[in-house]
Amino acid sequence: MQEAVLKIGTLGAPPEGFEGDAVPGEEGFPSDETLDLWEAYQDAVDSITRPVTWEEAELLIKCCPTDHMAGIEWSLLHCIESVFRPEAIEEFRALIEECNSDMMKNLLLERLQNYISSRE
Repeated sequence: MQEAVLKIGTLGAPPEGFEGDAVPGEEGFPSDETLDLWEAYQDAVDSITRPVTWEEAELLIKCCPTDHMAGIEWSLLHCIESVFRPEAIEEFRALIEECNSDMMKNLLLERLQNYISSRE
């Protein structure tokens, strides 16, 4: 298993609030600890080599951001989608159902449905 995927497994889902409007020094601006976690998560996602294995996708699907992260959620989504095979649509759908994040689950299901619709 890739070290970057294991790192995400250790970090878990990143904290919410990445795209808030607060600036440093204002109430609501993330703490240094939260910013460090986001940075570690982003570095790990950026280090993942695609395609990932099914086992890696199973770990990643349970560590998805529950809030937008300035686009890093899309990088993770593409990592998870890299295991998709047309002959295994139902297995992929079952993997998506394991997602910890409603936001990411909805994105993945919508993209899967778009694929299915385009093939009909």
